[in-house]
Amino acid sequence: MKPAHYSSNWYRETVGLHYCPSAVFLVMFFWLILLGGPAWSEQKWPTPRLPVDLETYAIGEQITVNGMPMRLQGFKSPLPPQALVSALRQSLGRPLMEDRRGEQQVLGRAEGSYYITVLVEAAGTGSRGTVAITDLDGLARNREQQRSTIARWRDRLPAGSSVSSDMVSADAGKAAHHMVIANAHGAAYNRDALISLMASDGYVLERETGAEDVARGSLPYQSGEARTLHFKAPGKEALAVITRRGEKTTIILNTTTVLRGFK
Repeated sequence: MKPAHYSSNWYRETVGLHYCPSAVFLVMFFWLILLGGPAWSEQKWPTPRLPVDLETYAIGEQITVNGMPMRLQGFKSPLPPQALVSALRQSLGRPLMEDRRGEQQVLGRAEGSYYITVLVEAAGTGSRGTVAITDLDGLARNREQQRSTIARWRDRLPAGSSVSSDMVSADAGKAAHHMVIANAHGAAYNRDALISLMASDGYVLERETGAEDVARGSLPYQSGEARTLHFKAPGKEALAVITRRGEKTTIILNTTTVLRGFK
């Protein structure tokens, strides 16, 4: 059962959309990272009861996706999906929302101001999936800061740029920030604008790889115009992948900063 004050469309677009494992692991590949602070660590996040035979592993302990505080955990189980879903029904308790998306089974329930979502899919003879806990009230708390952060970037990006994804998290003494930016300007124009923007934040362009590397398969995109920029600054680094397809240019920007006390 979804919280009464959140619509079905809101749930699917803001909560449910992010729990596909392939999307989660792609995000992690691009280095998710931190918003956090003392208030986060003091929160008492719920701990969902899971079947004892699950093998769990951390995906993200402190993640914020488009202003939504989240905690993610992956799991594997020797049980086939149907048997695991049956066990999860018993362990998670009622009321329980159930949904199906292709081959994936989704279970969810509210716990106070938090929402717990479990996604299950087949993996060989067993199952795999993710457990996500979202802080619904945290979205309201973070909304103004989220808008301010996005506005600061848009003010400095080429005209007409939009930010489609903004993710932050912390791990092992490092804070990182992952953004997906899009506009209609050419790749070369975006390259020059990004170098200037990053320089204003103290970054120096260390090296650059271009379309010839795409042809050799050393970049994640195999078609269209693409280039990768590597930046460095004291205590921080950044990686930007710029791709041009048709009339649209996309920038995936990842910055990583060493937190104080972890140098």
